[in-house]
Amino acid sequence: MGNYFSDLGPDFKKRTIKLQSIPAYQYDSSPKEELAAKSITKAELLELYESMLVIREFEEMILKCRTGAYEIISDYEYRGPTHLSIGQEATAAGACSTLNISDLITSTHRGHGDSIAKGFHAIKRMNEAELKARCPEYSDLKGEELREAVMEDHVYRTIAELFGKEAGYGKGRGGGMHIADFRVGHLGANAIVGGGIPIATGAAMTCRIDEEMKKRIVCCFAGDGAYSNGVVLESLNWACQEQFTGKIARTKFGLPVIYCIVNNHFGMTGRADGEVNGVDCLARRAAGFDNENMHAEVVNGMDVLAVRDAINRAKAILASGKGPVLLELDTYRYYGHSLSDPRNEYRTREEEARWKAVDPVDSFKKRLLDGKTFSEKELAAVEKKVADRNARAARRAADSANPDPKDVIKYMYADTSCEVVPAKFTKVEVYKPLPVVKRDADGKINYRDAIKEGIIEEMLRDKRVVLFGEDVADYGGAFKLSKGLLESFGRDRVFNTPISEACICGTAVGMAMTGYRPIAELMYMDFALMASDQISNQAAKWHYMTGASTKVPLVIRCSVGGGKGYGGQHSQSLESMFAHIPGTYVAYPSNPYDAKGLIKTAIRDDNPVIFVEGQLLYNMKGVVPESEYLIPFGQANVLREGSDITFVAWGPAVTDAMKAADMLEKEGISVEVIDPRTLVPFDWETVFASVRKTGRCVAISQCVDIGSYTGEIVSQIVSNCFDYLDSPVLKVGAKNGIAPQADTLEKAFLPTADDMVLAAKSLI
Repeated sequence: MGNYFSDLGPDFKKRTIKLQSIPAYQYDSSPKEELAAKSITKAELLELYESMLVIREFEEMILKCRTGAYEIISDYEYRGPTHLSIGQEATAAGACSTLNISDLITSTHRGHGDSIAKGFHAIKRMNEAELKARCPEYSDLKGEELREAVMEDHVYRTIAELFGKEAGYGKGRGGGMHIADFRVGHLGANAIVGGGIPIATGAAMTCRIDEEMKKRIVCCFAGDGAYSNGVVLESLNWACQEQFTGKIARTKFGLPVIYCIVNNHFGMTGRADGEVNGVDCLARRAAGFDNENMHAEVVNGMDVLAVRDAINRAKAILASGKGPVLLELDTYRYYGHSLSDPRNEYRTREEEARWKAVDPVDSFKKRLLDGKTFSEKELAAVEKKVADRNARAARRAADSANPDPKDVIKYMYADTSCEVVPAKFTKVEVYKPLPVVKRDADGKINYRDAIKEGIIEEMLRDKRVVLFGEDVADYGGAFKLSKGLLESFGRDRVFNTPISEACICGTAVGMAMTGYRPIAELMYMDFALMASDQISNQAAKWHYMTGASTKVPLVIRCSVGGGKGYGGQHSQSLESMFAHIPGTYVAYPSNPYDAKGLIKTAIRDDNPVIFVEGQLLYNMKGVVPESEYLIPFGQANVLREGSDITFVAWGPAVTDAMKAADMLEKEGISVEVIDPRTLVPFDWETVFASVRKTGRCVAISQCVDIGSYTGEIVSQIVSNCFDYLDSPVLKVGAKNGIAPQADTLEKAFLPTADDMVLAAKSLI
């Protein structure tokens, strides 16, 4: 490793850097020729036609529902999104027809077609046992009757989710823009433009290193609008890192992911070409990330066989370990962004007519008839079957039960943790001796080493635990917390990342949704704002939006740098922001003992955890057992018992709260100090019990006072303990401003023990 890096010296020789060309529209064949070449069968051709018909029928149903024209459910009032993909059927059907049942996809807010196609082709490939396992209620059926029943169930559950019904794939929690079916590898459509691309990239990370998933690939669908989005470009850069395939890689295998740009030529109303982009084709994006252009190609996305051909060739590239691959599928959406968009302000009827002349469904039908592959009667039978199936499924979905209002926040959190590691993940390879955390004569270690020891223990326990972030590998992280872990566990489990906080968190989501337990490090908590979508809209929401069909067990470690003179962009204590996001847990240990116990609990928990670390605490020492122990979330620690007033404080503020308690004791005031340890979940009963005893409370943190979680503590105490209060409940926090760099100003900015003493005295 060292020799490799030492060879990287300057070379300023005059030269010209040439970029490789990108092929476009290479497919030139027909159904008849494909049959003659035995590259496809008649059954597969008919399957492609039916697949596109199912998508078209479903999308046209939505269109008709808006006006009551879909007769079988004309009495049903549909509400919800109307992002139609009519015109794009060949992209979904062509791609998904080549995928195995266990291959993975992610999709977009315009993703009904992708979801239908993934399920449709998976069901076509299932054997009888798999069909019955998917739908046990049809176990008395056999053969094609069984397959058709399962297929109708797929359409039914898709419509039910669109209609917000309990029978839907996400139990009506996610709706059409978030539809997923993990049983066939569909990791979810995504209402955030580009939001699913880092998730797909993370899923490919799992497929790259996991022995059982190595034969799987990920197919990532996203529109042209996504490919101007920051986290999308971060994901392409991430996927092409040379550390996956170059000299320092332990597993020399590129990410097995196909990025499918579904270029329908419009973001919302803005045009990709000629308006908001500066390139003649979006496939050029690939040249910025990979010397091989990510094997990029522009494909006729209106031709289902052209898409199928391109995906098959891309799969061969992935199988050889030379992924990722980027394909631009040139297609068109016939309708506006939604049905409220009449389209006439930014495109013409003549333009639409030219695209409809190469309609993917009609053109394919014509080719099947022209080549005498099928008769009009045979194709008409398929068309009728699809229409009838959709109508039955729609009626059943409209009549099905709505979710019970009492379950409005059911599935917000997983109520499980990893108590037993599956046997196949207990066999952990250690390449060099583990770093030793040295204790002093009193058995003490510092806060930083306590977290490190907890991570080491969990990585030894479970092979699915991986650690990544900026500079965490060779250098050991900005604060040396991970020093030595790379050498012990190897680069598949401990690796550096680009400076791409959104992608760090997004890939962690993808790995977590595919069975791994990533620890993603953000050097400073301030940088979590760069990743707030992937934390708040992705990690936090998928368990709920899928009706508990998936779990997102990840830890995002964020350090808070307040009190070190680092100024406004490196000093923010932002835990209150993430406590406001349902679906995430928030932990903030105040001492070494808690730091180790809580990081171990966080890693084992099946929810996304924001694990906050105070940089001012890194050198704090405390007694930390070498033996196994965990600290449950939602269990506060009463650090000091008292009778006159309650302090509730977390993180570095705990140290000052204890000092303030000592100062007040000298004046005859007895303070009970409670460290909640986790803000979400929060141990309300311990706090309420204390306040009912003391009658007074001060909530303390280093967060900026306005909007701080201390306000929630005040609110809950007033609501639950009002009759016991002898005075108002107060807050103490940082000033309502921006953290300054100057030492004198920062000391005035952050709360001190003296501030806490004054607050307490004002209540007594």
